[in-house]
Amino acid sequence: MTPIRPDLLRSLAWKQGAAQQRHYELRAGEETIAELDFLKTFGTLARGRTAERSWTFKRAGFLSPIVTARVEGAAEDCALYHPNFSASQGQLRLASGENYEFRLAGVWSRQAALVDGARREVFRLHLKGDAALGATVEVRLPETPEIGLLLLLTWYVLVLQLQDEALRAEPR
Repeated sequence: MTPIRPDLLRSLAWKQGAAQQRHYELRAGEETIAELDFLKTFGTLARGRTAERSWTFKRAGFLSPIVTARVEGAAEDCALYHPNFSASQGQLRLASGENYEFRLAGVWSRQAALVDGARREVFRLHLKGDAALGATVEVRLPETPEIGLLLLLTWYVLVLQLQDEALRAEPR
């Protein structure tokens, strides 16, 4: 896996591994810079990794779910994501104190953006249908601290939201 560098963050794409697998790669051209793997066929526990570090992600709660991120093997959370009631946006807080807002632009536009505390767009994701088809990522602030964690955590949240959306759409 290639270490994340600002020059690699110009043109990124999330791609799913083999069909029906819950494995995703963040690619900069031919280079893989991050991977996200769900650890069970059904469930929300996942491992995200870059060349520098690995994290685990887990959604907890039902009526008021949150997503936690931990450096793999650590007991303390390094990030928390709290969606709003409609799940169209949410607050992401790093253990270092930095706050971000993750916004879904809506079902029809198929875009999402991460905005920092100064209201600057860190990156924008453009979905190619659903998570299975992937997304392109436009990074606007490549020097953002913890950019690898932010890219992985927001993709994790987006994959879960798309899975939930697909389940709601299934005929009963």
